[in-house]
Amino acid sequence: MPPDSKSSNKILLDPNQFTIVNIVGMISALITIILAVNFSPQLAPFIAAFFGIGLVVYLFLKRWRVRRELPNEFSAKDAIREAARHYIPPYCSETDPTQRDASNNPKAVSSDTQPMLFDEIDKFINETPHEPYLWLLGDSGTGKSSFVLNYYARNRRRRWWQRQRLYIVRLGLPEPQEHIMPVRKKAKTVLFLDGFDEDTKAADDYEARFDELMGWCREFKRVLITCRTQFFPSDDAMPCDTQIPRTAVRSAGTSPNFKFSKLYIAPFTDEQVKAYLEKRFPFKPRKQHANALQLKKREEAIAMVKSHAALLQRPMLLAYIPELLERGKTFQHTFQFYEEMVDAWLERDHTKVADKAKLRNFSECLAINLYTNREERGAERVERQLLTQLARDWGEFNLNDWKLSSRSLLNRDAAGYYKFAHRSIMEYLFVKRITAKDTQHLEISRTDQMNAFLLEMVKAKLPEAKHPLLQRLKKVKKGFPAIRLRAQAKEGFNDGDVRGMIQEWGFFDSNRNKEANGFFHLYETSEQKKAKIVIDHATGLMWQQSGSDERIAFAGAEKHIQKLNREKFAGHNDWRLPTLEEAMSLMEPTKKNGDLYIDSVFDKTQHWIWTADKESAGVAWGVYFYHGYCDTDFVDYYNHVRAVRSGQS
Repeated sequence: MPPDSKSSNKILLDPNQFTIVNIVGMISALITIILAVNFSPQLAPFIAAFFGIGLVVYLFLKRWRVRRELPNEFSAKDAIREAARHYIPPYCSETDPTQRDASNNPKAVSSDTQPMLFDEIDKFINETPHEPYLWLLGDSGTGKSSFVLNYYARNRRRRWWQRQRLYIVRLGLPEPQEHIMPVRKKAKTVLFLDGFDEDTKAADDYEARFDELMGWCREFKRVLITCRTQFFPSDDAMPCDTQIPRTAVRSAGTSPNFKFSKLYIAPFTDEQVKAYLEKRFPFKPRKQHANALQLKKREEAIAMVKSHAALLQRPMLLAYIPELLERGKTFQHTFQFYEEMVDAWLERDHTKVADKAKLRNFSECLAINLYTNREERGAERVERQLLTQLARDWGEFNLNDWKLSSRSLLNRDAAGYYKFAHRSIMEYLFVKRITAKDTQHLEISRTDQMNAFLLEMVKAKLPEAKHPLLQRLKKVKKGFPAIRLRAQAKEGFNDGDVRGMIQEWGFFDSNRNKEANGFFHLYETSEQKKAKIVIDHATGLMWQQSGSDERIAFAGAEKHIQKLNREKFAGHNDWRLPTLEEAMSLMEPTKKNGDLYIDSVFDKTQHWIWTADKESAGVAWGVYFYHGYCDTDFVDYYNHVRAVRSGQS
């Protein structure tokens, strides 16, 4: 049973608990003291003192053993208590349960087809035929660390002759070998290494790090390593050969070295979600009104889960479902859950320390800082002294005024370091920041989850027809692959062609497509050769930040471009007029630059600009940021020029 069983009778009668043993022991001690008082009053004080001292020593040794076997932040009882609260034991599979079938639907998971993860780990530890090395894999937020803590807690409640010597090490902390190497009786100890994907050295070279870990772990009875499924480029690339030779006689066809087997955490089933929500919104005896409210919340939560598969695949998000319900919004993408989760946290905490905008700025900057300095610090965390300074610099508040609670997305571990409550929260804030402000970090190698957030943000902007162009994002670790827009000018481009182009790309146009969300951008402003430019890493285009100060005719626009190239504006001589496709990608669905439908990174002098596309010899297309649409003009009409060049990503 998980440590949060609802029924006290169930706990009392659970054979894995020591409750009955403790009660019998206490009764025996009391009987001994009573008999001593009746038959030998002189010895009664000594016997009572003996039992009292023995109880204190027993409790101390029990507490010491728990702390000794849970190094670093796992040594805190709060970590186990938090992991056990509302915990639902998951199912598992020997194949990745999130893979899709031919109809592009996730494989169904049920109690009839999947074994319980706890049972499979019991077999892994206790049954000799099993390989002594195991990868435990799962997507972000599927509960890998929660399982490790809950399995440890269950192991502690077993009878002493059933209990395993279990040792846990977080690989996301600096120098894990300092916790692994000193372990005594390794041959009798099961080692759980949690978070291979959070190991800063594994991020640089996972194969070399794996070999290093195997060098430290070769003497242990069993070794289990948890990791995100998408951390490796493919299943075949996952390191499984331990380079540890088998000592026993092996059968034909068996590898000479021990191999890692694989086990995947399965998404929640409908029954598991229901069980979780019953724990999350429990009924209270003789409180009908409160129970009616709880039932309503359960029903709303079940409806939300059914509408978005991410809540099944990432049980971590279920922990924040009360906040999500309070927001009363519908969600289409996983990153929107994170945005609402972060916003609810900021709304709840900002009154204690700073205004909401400053606390968000601090949180996003902290995410950048933790990720970019992870190798130097050896972990994605920061000490209190530095965090206090960062709070003053970025949030303009005193950290001492911020009373972090269990609902805060920023937590302190037992060693006194601070980090986000879940790594995916840091990853979301990192992506949110680099897509809005810190564009200098666009070229930093990102995690698979960061790329997943980026992909979703692009999909939220682009129509379904363009999704296949973006699938490569899932495999890209560095930089951002440009979405290539048409760069070749066209003549004879009529209104029907324009409508098709706008619908295809999902461009906003106040006349033709006013419900569109606009295009996805990753802008970076820069100055080259004393010239201000804007790079859009999403399209790979470099734009003039401003353009021509005066409005000029189409022929004059072409001469203006020639002049820019002769003078090597910003150090380049391949400037040109944008195509209508490229210019319309700048159109925003709302006014973001004064009265203009264009991002504020651009100068707002250029209300109207020429494009290179023509409807006929005497009619060219222009883009009107003041009105939010594109239209044709005679070539002798006057518009501004904003030059562009290709190939910047």
